[in-house]
Amino acid sequence: MKKYIIAMIIITTIILGGEIVVRAKGMVDFPIYDANSTIGYIPAANQSGSFLNKHNWQFNALHMGATEFLPDTKTDLLLVGDSIVLGGNPLDQTERLGPQLEQVTAKKIWPISAGSWGLRNELSYLRSNPEVIKQVDVIVFVLNSGDFAEASSWKCELTHPRTKPTLALWYLFNKYVHSFDACDVVPEGLQVPPGNVWTELADFLKTSQLKPLYIIYPDKPELLDAELRSQHFTSNLEKLALMPGKYFLVANDKRWLASYYRDNIHPSAEGNTVLANIISDAINTASH
Repeated sequence: MKKYIIAMIIITTIILGGEIVVRAKGMVDFPIYDANSTIGYIPAANQSGSFLNKHNWQFNALHMGATEFLPDTKTDLLLVGDSIVLGGNPLDQTERLGPQLEQVTAKKIWPISAGSWGLRNELSYLRSNPEVIKQVDVIVFVLNSGDFAEASSWKCELTHPRTKPTLALWYLFNKYVHSFDACDVVPEGLQVPPGNVWTELADFLKTSQLKPLYIIYPDKPELLDAELRSQHFTSNLEKLALMPGKYFLVANDKRWLASYYRDNIHPSAEGNTVLANIISDAINTASH
């Protein structure tokens, strides 16, 4: 009995020590999300932190990855996208696409994004925030080949946590070692109803006076394989060409290289710098 008590004390001490360490190191200092059946999910408003105590992040009252939304005398640009725009925990806020784009343009950049969002998720945000549309001068969508499908619905606390974990060690074990949580089923009440992305885009463009620039961004396999890229994009680009605005193909820019991906789809910090310059030039070309 005594050995059992001692063993339990040791195990408890190890767990408590580990919990203190991972929290002190900022391993669970990440954004949380709101979820519903309209937009799917979105970074919660008015939050900030520092993942691993070095990757700072911030979301304002309108869920943008930026400071308070205060349009000024500069040209205000709304940058809309998924995890390409969001950047995610591996990057500091300054290394993400929006801040990088702000450095190379004379514009104030307001990024709105969430990981794995599709265009229908993005349009849901725009419909719900007409005051934002009225106050920006330019809108840029960053789209990959998967963004023209159905909207993404919330599925998983491990990818889009809605609360900070009560037990950090258990959360990290589930996320990186073995998951005991279902991450492939949408809970009841959180399924975004199906819709037609082209009808929704057309309706949005009718109600706004903006003519977007669509930045068509390939993943790494698509960049390296022109035939695959054509299979994934051609049909959607034909439809996009019928909409107000212009599109630009990142794959056609010689500055964009496979070495700028940090995985199969997301840009590295250096990649965001290059991509920001590519987008800046595309904006200038589109405005003439």
